[in-house]
Amino acid sequence: MIMKLIIKIMLLFCFAKAASGQNIFTSEAAVSAALQHHPLSRASALEVKAKKYNEKTAFNLPNPEINAESPTGEFYAVGVLQSFEFPTVYTRQKQVARAETDLAQAKQRVSENDLRYTVRSLYLETQVAEYQSRQWAARDSLYEAIGIAAARQFAAGEIDFLQKTLAENEMGKVHQERLADEQKMALLRQQLAMMTGLNSLGTLMPLDVDTVGLAPIPSISDNPAIAYDQQAAQVAERQINLAKSRALPNFSLGYLNQGPRNTPIDYRFRASIGIPLWAGQYRAGINAAKAENQAAAARVEAQGLAVTFERSRAQSEAATALINVRYYERESMPRSRSLITAAIRMREAGQVDYVTFLRILDESYTIQQEYTVQLQALNLAQLRLLYLSGK
Repeated sequence: MIMKLIIKIMLLFCFAKAASGQNIFTSEAAVSAALQHHPLSRASALEVKAKKYNEKTAFNLPNPEINAESPTGEFYAVGVLQSFEFPTVYTRQKQVARAETDLAQAKQRVSENDLRYTVRSLYLETQVAEYQSRQWAARDSLYEAIGIAAARQFAAGEIDFLQKTLAENEMGKVHQERLADEQKMALLRQQLAMMTGLNSLGTLMPLDVDTVGLAPIPSISDNPAIAYDQQAAQVAERQINLAKSRALPNFSLGYLNQGPRNTPIDYRFRASIGIPLWAGQYRAGINAAKAENQAAAARVEAQGLAVTFERSRAQSEAATALINVRYYERESMPRSRSLITAAIRMREAGQVDYVTFLRILDESYTIQQEYTVQLQALNLAQLRLLYLSGK
């Protein structure tokens, strides 16, 4: 029968894997492109550049004062006065500036890690959409053949109106689902192109059990968020030393002739020292810096706990999803294919009506959709583990 040939061809197409294209656009290629073109990457790099410029302002002497006055009432004398902090202040300011540069670099790594996770998640979502689109395309072709055959059988008086209508209704529903999924896939590819800054993406890698190529479970010792909080604690430590240095005396040196015109040069210089008499305000600054340092240390500990908990949860989700995927591959997917083959054979033999036939097909395709969901859950959990390890 012609219908038998058509349905078998559609069945083979339904379960065939998509052929790999010549131009494969991998997840890592998407990440690399995003790191080069995304505005967040440029912003992070510019923040680091700004902090490096800020290091040059550590030795920030106040502008010298040039004045003219008449100490004797006989002539005007021009003088100059230069004030400066205790030398260790400038050393500590340099240390703080360098620590803030390191903090900006740590923040840059956090931003890059966030961007990698976002791009990989979007890439995975696009993979899933393309995988489902191929499923819906094959299913649509199969249901179209079923709908045409049902209409022909109804015209020949072999089936009743109810079966014909049901077959055509299922054909229309599947076709609409295919169109919706194709639109979703196109939108996701457009978003991925915008995220990477590329005009053409090429062919994505096919959805698989290990799309991201995860090695053994990575460590969280290099987690960028933890490293950022640790560096913030270092900045706070440098701030304590700077606050202590500010409690030391400051100085000023100058030149002004306050005597007759023939006053020797040696007596025209002036010097002063600033006494940190108001110790309370300096003590408050030191205590504030110490409190910030303690808070930063607490944030490091809290971030470490949060990452540890999140890692354990992601590991559990990955293990559960892997068990489900293996079960579907071993049991459910072969059973789904067997059900479809048996249902087609029984329908061709007239042993089941279209109501039962379409119900079996729907349940079998639902198994395939659930398998796709488990594949996505597994890969998403693996992406989360990579994110937590800063990879």
